[in-house]
Amino acid sequence: MRRCAACRREAEKESFLRFVEFEGKPLLDVAGKLPGRGFNVCPSYGCIRQFVKRQFKGKVDPDGLYTESVKALKEYLLHLLSLAHKSGATVVGQDSIKGLTSPEGVLLFADDLSDKTKKRLRREGWLTLDGVFTSEELGNALRKERRAGAVFVERVGLGRKFYETAKKLHSLLSSR
Repeated sequence: MRRCAACRREAEKESFLRFVEFEGKPLLDVAGKLPGRGFNVCPSYGCIRQFVKRQFKGKVDPDGLYTESVKALKEYLLHLLSLAHKSGATVVGQDSIKGLTSPEGVLLFADDLSDKTKKRLRREGWLTLDGVFTSEELGNALRKERRAGAVFVERVGLGRKFYETAKKLHSLLSSR
């Protein structure tokens, strides 16, 4: 169990964002491997704001840290997506996703996918990230020559790490 440095909520380590102090400023440790004193913070704008106020007393802009954190999580997710695809934990394309029976996973929708298609592909129990990435970004992460409008990542193997990171990004984006 860990405790949030801002709101003092207790939860499992995986549910927090981990920041380390680097050159007097907080740095998001997306992989959880950076050396130094780590601060666990709930993945919400309010907790990031309170954390900065408490630990850095006005020396750091909380809006800038929030923006940097979202950017870092997005980049890390695209990296994990590439690895998950290589390991066979992804399903790409609307028709393939429509026939899935997987109980858990993350469904990624490109920002230019139609609402009708999104509605048709959503399932109960799946974490959905909608409009976080462009179809070009998804296609590049999958090493495809074309764009990808919808990608499903199963919650097996590397997909578990992807799922936990996606939950943090989803929570962070929906808190603002």
